[in-house]
Amino acid sequence: MLSKSSFVSLCLLEPTLYTEQKPDTCSVIRGTVYINVPKPTKVQRIYIRFHGKMETKSHSFESDQKKSIAQEQLELFPIQSTPSKVLNAGTTPFSFEMQIPSGLPETIDCSDIKVHYQVSAMMEYISHSVLRGTTTSQDIAKQDICVARLPYQGILTGDVSNSIDSRAHQSTWLCYQLLIDKKAVALGSILPITFRLLPTTEGLIIDRVSIQMLERRHLYRDTTYTSHSVYTLSPCEKNTVSFPTEPLKDAWEGTVHYRIPAGKNMVHSTRPYSAFHVDHYLLVSIGFSVPSSTQSRFGSQRTHKMVTFRANIDVLDKTVGDLDALELPSYDNPPPFENEQVVYGEYDRKFVEPPAYHDVCST
Repeated sequence: MLSKSSFVSLCLLEPTLYTEQKPDTCSVIRGTVYINVPKPTKVQRIYIRFHGKMETKSHSFESDQKKSIAQEQLELFPIQSTPSKVLNAGTTPFSFEMQIPSGLPETIDCSDIKVHYQVSAMMEYISHSVLRGTTTSQDIAKQDICVARLPYQGILTGDVSNSIDSRAHQSTWLCYQLLIDKKAVALGSILPITFRLLPTTEGLIIDRVSIQMLERRHLYRDTTYTSHSVYTLSPCEKNTVSFPTEPLKDAWEGTVHYRIPAGKNMVHSTRPYSAFHVDHYLLVSIGFSVPSSTQSRFGSQRTHKMVTFRANIDVLDKTVGDLDALELPSYDNPPPFENEQVVYGEYDRKFVEPPAYHDVCST
C-alpha cells in the first residue's frame, strides 16, 4: 500500500553526476533520507533505488524502443541485528553513499533519444487504522538526477589545452586562419573565435561571416538511421569587435564571441553507445567579393566568393558550463599529531640549500 502522507524526503548532495571519458570509471550518489513521523512509528524497511530508462524513436514501422538501462538498490534498514525499529516522533536522517554502474549514457532529451535517471527513497512501516486494522504501508520520495559527461580527463586539474586550429589556408583571393581556444563547449556558453584574414588581391570586401552548428543524431537498430539539424550561432551583444566593411588592404585579426544555443531544440554530444550517438560539427563560412575582370555598361562589377571550414566540436551539457559546479570542495587540514617529536636540523642534513638568485645570474 502506498501512503498518501509525506513522511519521507530525499536530499541529494550532488544533483548532477559528472562522468569521465573512461567508461570504467564509477560514480557515487550521496545524499540523506529524512524520515519525519508525527508519532512513534515502527519501521520495517528503508531503501534507496536508482533507476534509469532510455527511449529511442522509431523511424520505420517498428514501435519506439523503451528499456531500462540501470537498476540499483541500496538497503539502509534493516540490519541483521535489528529487523525492525521504532522511530520517535520528529525527523531522523539516514545518510547514504551508493555506487552506480560505469558507462551509463548521459542524460539527454530530444525528439529521437530520451535518457532519464531517478533516485527514489522508500520506507515500509506499520500503520494502524480503524477500518483496515494493522497493515504495512509504504511512503516514497523521488528526485531526478542528471548524468553529465566531462569533456576530457584533465578538466578538474585545469588542463584545457585542447583547441581548434584551422591552420593557414590560402586561396587566390584570401589567406585565412581560424583559432578556437577550446574544443569542448557547453550549451548556453560563449564560444570565442579568432579570425586572421589577409587579402591576396586588391579590393576584397568581407560580405558576411556565418557560424553554424551541425548536429547529427544516429540511432542504431538493424540499420543505422541518422537525422540532423543545423543551428545558426549569433554574435553576442557585448562584442567589441566587428568585421571590417571597407576593402581589406592589410592583415586583419579579431576575436568575435558567439553564443551556443541552450534549450530543448539543440542537445549535447554523447559518446558512441550501442543504441545511439550524437555528434556536432562547427561550420564556418566567410563570404567576400572582389572586383570582376569584366566591365558592364552599369560600371564595375564584383564577383562573390566563399571559403568554408568545418571542425568536429564536443558540445557538453549546460551544467558543465557552470564552472562553480566543477569546483572541488575545500580541504580541511588534519589536526596535528599528538606527542610529535621534532628534530631540528634534520632537513638541513638531508638536503642541500639551492644557490642564491644573484649567484645564478652572475654566472
